[in-house]
Amino acid sequence: MPETFNTPDENPNRGHQTPLQTSTGSRQHAQAANWSIRRRGLLAIGITAALALSTTALTLTQISETPKPHAATSPTQSVSLHASPSPYPSGTPTRSSTAPGKTTDALAAWANHDPATGRSGTVSGSAGPIIDVVRIPALGAGWAQSVYQGTGPEQLRSGLGHFDGTEVAGQVGNFVLAGHRSGIPAPPLRGIDRIKPGAAIIVSTPERITYTYTVTSVSTVAPTDVAVTAQVPGQPSAMPTKAMLTLITCWPADGHSKRVVVEAALASSRGGLQ
Repeated sequence: MPETFNTPDENPNRGHQTPLQTSTGSRQHAQAANWSIRRRGLLAIGITAALALSTTALTLTQISETPKPHAATSPTQSVSLHASPSPYPSGTPTRSSTAPGKTTDALAAWANHDPATGRSGTVSGSAGPIIDVVRIPALGAGWAQSVYQGTGPEQLRSGLGHFDGTEVAGQVGNFVLAGHRSGIPAPPLRGIDRIKPGAAIIVSTPERITYTYTVTSVSTVAPTDVAVTAQVPGQPSAMPTKAMLTLITCWPADGHSKRVVVEAALASSRGGLQ
């Protein structure tokens, strides 16, 4: 069983740090100290995200499936995210990645919920509170997925998982999500090959803020390339200056030897509670 890593209570790099108060003549020293503090925060986030990515890699390769006839003698079956052929044609858009009725009900509850009148402002799905809803038009007009905190088996069977230790939607830094491409009845990212640079990824928050990201790149990396989860993707020690989204799943469609990484930059935001 993969270890569970808890989400930090507060992300040390939310882009809202208060500048160090300095006396006249010591500004340069304060700036250097401020950067040192921020850099330590970035390294801490990078370590947490790296652990989360390692845990997710284990999750993606240890999900149980119905044993195939040729593996009947094996007492256990450990497979990758994509080792089990999907019962759906590759690239076919989907609305749910768990029991369709449950996911549809959760999304309907999300759409009808008014957080301004609710105590908690949250709606729960099959894997706990829904922290966001993601829509990707390139995967179909009706494609929508719940986002859950964490990337354990339950979260990834129910929708998309938010990597512990990475930024939240819309904030400066890297909002990192993972999802299945195969191995479950209706994997949300089985059509990920349809996502190209320029495509939109739309994220709605419980506060009814809608963030629209534009895909900037799609690449294939080794499972050990944890730098893709850094606050600046690929640059673990860099200070982020813009809001990014990274979407990760396995490659190829029927294997898990590598990872597909979709990177997107925040293009616009709208809405919010009044």
